[in-house]
Amino acid sequence: MSSLTLSPGSGRLGDWAVRAGLALARWGRRRSARRTDRDRLLARMAALEAAEAAVAERDRAIRSATFMPL
Repeated sequence: MSSLTLSPGSGRLGDWAVRAGLALARWGRRRSARRTDRDRLLARMAALEAAEAAVAERDRAIRSATFMPL
């Protein structure tokens, strides 16, 4: 049995195909992780709500500290 390839260029073509397939698989895994990471999305929403609450509290403190003549 021979281990020679059918043509001299087929090894390079096969190498390119494997590398391209692995690159596409990595890209797909990264994309799916970005799109379906529920925990990260929930954490971002909680952080946004906390920031909005902090801004509202700051605005209330500023309004109560300023002099407003009647």
